[in-house]
Amino acid sequence: MLVLGVLEVGLRLAGYGHRTSFFVPLDDGRMLASNRCFGWQFMPRQTATQPYPLVITAQKPAGQARIFILGESAAQGAPSPAFGFSRILEVMLSQQFPDWRFEVVNVAMRGINSHAVLPIARECARLGPDLCLVYLGNNETISIHAPDPERLNLTPYLGLLRFTQWMKGARLVQLGDRLVRALQAAPPRRSGQDMDFFRRKRLAADDPRRQAVYDNFRANLEEICRAIRASGAPVIVSTVAVNLSDFPPLASLHRTGLAPAELAAWQSAFAQGANAEAEGRLADALARHREAVRVDGHFAELHFRLARCELAAGQREAAAEHFSLARDWDALQFRADRRINQIIRDTAASRRDPGVILLDAERSFAQAAGPDAGGPGNRFFHEHVHLNFEGDYLLARLFFPLVARALNLASSPPPAGEPPPIPSRQECADALAFTEWDEIGVAAAMARLTAGPPFLDQIEHASRQARVEQELERRGQRFQQTGGFPRVVAVYRSATARRPEDWQLRFNFGSLLRDFGDKAGASSEIALAIRFMPVYPALHLVMARALEDQGRHGEAIQQYQLALRVDPDCAPAKAALSRSAGRGPP
Repeated sequence: MLVLGVLEVGLRLAGYGHRTSFFVPLDDGRMLASNRCFGWQFMPRQTATQPYPLVITAQKPAGQARIFILGESAAQGAPSPAFGFSRILEVMLSQQFPDWRFEVVNVAMRGINSHAVLPIARECARLGPDLCLVYLGNNETISIHAPDPERLNLTPYLGLLRFTQWMKGARLVQLGDRLVRALQAAPPRRSGQDMDFFRRKRLAADDPRRQAVYDNFRANLEEICRAIRASGAPVIVSTVAVNLSDFPPLASLHRTGLAPAELAAWQSAFAQGANAEAEGRLADALARHREAVRVDGHFAELHFRLARCELAAGQREAAAEHFSLARDWDALQFRADRRINQIIRDTAASRRDPGVILLDAERSFAQAAGPDAGGPGNRFFHEHVHLNFEGDYLLARLFFPLVARALNLASSPPPAGEPPPIPSRQECADALAFTEWDEIGVAAAMARLTAGPPFLDQIEHASRQARVEQELERRGQRFQQTGGFPRVVAVYRSATARRPEDWQLRFNFGSLLRDFGDKAGASSEIALAIRFMPVYPALHLVMARALEDQGRHGEAIQQYQLALRVDPDCAPAKAALSRSAGRGPP
């Protein structure tokens, strides 16, 4: 142990290895940035996701309310965090309480779950939070430390999982991992997550291995609340809303022990019900689907088909229940199910602490969808869990009064008369420059996502995808025909005038200008984005390409080098510099 300890200290003093904390110090340590290596302790290095770039002061500035957002991609605001609910909430707070200064720090991250959120929460608790918001629960069954049908199941051993997670921060472990990779005959290939991969990951809702998922989520969520409350800050935990009525299950499995005769009866009823539904014979479809449910009520797609028919027949309560069952029995559980949401409610109630506040977003979204919808759908979601701007705006409005109460903002008298009304959806969109062009861009990003795995096995996927892509093409043509570019530029100029140091606004504006051929304007805006967010490699890459558009190859090379300084593994920068070396000096 002494020898190992000396080696560990020696490696650290020599600067070997990487930090596994979420935040890393910059320069003199007064500033902190998100750590691109954070995910390596949870996921294979070649497939690990990275935190969204952020820079904050290590010491919270006086007179500033610091609010942390904890969660996964839905909380982050994927596919475009610049328009996520945390940004909308910040606009609402700033306009409603102009005498306050708010710092909304979104530490949510794609591809993680509560196992990774817990250490992030512990770090945030040491950085002077005034409030933390937790919107978490979609990835518990399919992400980090989830049961794997193809491997030894370690999910029930939470202590062991946490220990192995902690060990990956040791420089000796990192050195051993590097040696193993160096001795391999070929570098490890990026694991292809094709449909075969996802089909092998299917897990029934009643599989005994799922119980450990819920036990771990409960333990992690309680630890998250405990860590935040130990800092003195209140925490708002929210149930998770998902797309029920417009998102078919990703995978379906039959119940265990289904006899051959029962399976044959089920297949007959299911096929007859599907045919009747396609031909518009609603009564026959309902009868056949219900017959199939009596034989095997575990098949997720069946519940979704039955719910659609019940909704068409005006049986709204039954439809809502079967849409929920279609989610719960989905064998690729990328959506928070009712057990996850109940754990969130129970955790908030069991602590009996006024500093742990519950937001029941699941119920609020169901109410906002209205009684005729059968549950939340495409009005609020891009696909299964990621909110569109309408959904993000609703979530921000739901959080807003709880945030005001938790920070005692409501008790502060307005400077003159009544406070201004909460900004409307359009006012928030204008403040963040969420224009018609950005709306098309976000929708196009989601269309690219849903065109591949794990969405390909959904019923009617091909026709639904074709409709989405055709609509995107129509919207793009309409934007060009109506001269949308000047309108969008005007919105951006107004937004950047009000928020001149907002790097995300500058980045999006620069990307817009480059798309429409304004090369000089693009490089000017992206240069400002880099000034306010120098640790984001993507900004340097876009800047380099904007400079190459203008024939400024030497300056472009400098930007590629800066990208590599921030991220030594940045493959696009490496490739660009390799091409430049091959061409020789300009």
